[in-house]
Amino acid sequence: MKGRYIFIFLLLLPWSVEGLVIGEEKPSLVDTVVITNNNWPDCIIATEYAYKVNGVILQTDSDYLDPSIESLIEAIAPKRIVIVGGPLAVSYSVEEKLREYGDVIRIWGPTRVETSEKILKRINSEKEMVLVNGTNFREIVEVISQGYTPVYCFINVYNPNDVVRIYRDDGTVELYYFKSRRLIGRYDREYVLELPGEILVLSRCPDMDIKFTNNRYISKFGYKLLDLENTSLSSDCKYLVEVNKNTPSVVLLSKHLKMPIVYDGTKTLSGDHVITFENDPVDSSITVAVDILVLKRTVELYSKNNDLKQSLYEAKTQLWSKNIPVEKYNIPYSCLEEYIDKKLTKR
Repeated sequence: MKGRYIFIFLLLLPWSVEGLVIGEEKPSLVDTVVITNNNWPDCIIATEYAYKVNGVILQTDSDYLDPSIESLIEAIAPKRIVIVGGPLAVSYSVEEKLREYGDVIRIWGPTRVETSEKILKRINSEKEMVLVNGTNFREIVEVISQGYTPVYCFINVYNPNDVVRIYRDDGTVELYYFKSRRLIGRYDREYVLELPGEILVLSRCPDMDIKFTNNRYISKFGYKLLDLENTSLSSDCKYLVEVNKNTPSVVLLSKHLKMPIVYDGTKTLSGDHVITFENDPVDSSITVAVDILVLKRTVELYSKNNDLKQSLYEAKTQLWSKNIPVEKYNIPYSCLEEYIDKKLTKR
């Protein structure tokens, strides 16, 4: 009986959780959940899409829907689930499981290059795009940290003594390893460049209007080179978000907070504070999703009561009641204050 009185008391409090009418459809905490596998390439580019549609990103194993991820999706109750990546990245069995929780669509191409191209063409990003080596995580982080949109391609460098080149009449070049005679690939001549001591091959270059790159080899093909290595990272609130290959979803949070990201282990300026996350793709993506959900709800409440601490407390309470693991929320209060100020100033 005592437990019943406590339950009734909670429902009567002014910050009590929102009730549901039996038979009504469960409201979505966000309309869109983006799913990628637990590798970084698709997740990094998917942050552009998730931010554009005001959604969250969750990572899972390629052929297995992690129970923690499944539980969070159920709690969020999205209207749609967007898989970024092909069936080798996120299997059909995972896709079928996801259909239990919302309408599912898939955006993908044969490689990460085509997948990123489809994502970027879909959202029509207004940011300056920079062509990056799609296999170099650090270079991609540099581009994002300075507010640019990365566009993947592949750049390979070969020793001329190890490679046989055959220039065909149709404008293509075939490359073979000299010793094994194994075919490396066949490329349009404009994407093969012979330099002293090096052969450069730019492959799977996207069909997009791009002027810049941060890779010195890619710049040899006519792209303007941006020097991002010597650019300092800072934010007004002196916080940075740390990212590595096991925490790519953190990029999405940095977009919401308008906060620079820094590669794991990079030296920062004196006075900067670095926000870190679990060194695991699945766990860190859950934390990022929780952070975004709490931010979203706090803003909604603050616009009504103008009390930030109370709004944060109520936001956590309401989300906790909907089985969101709010204990994972990890945004420092000073950053939350600045986020709220910027958010409301724009209105």
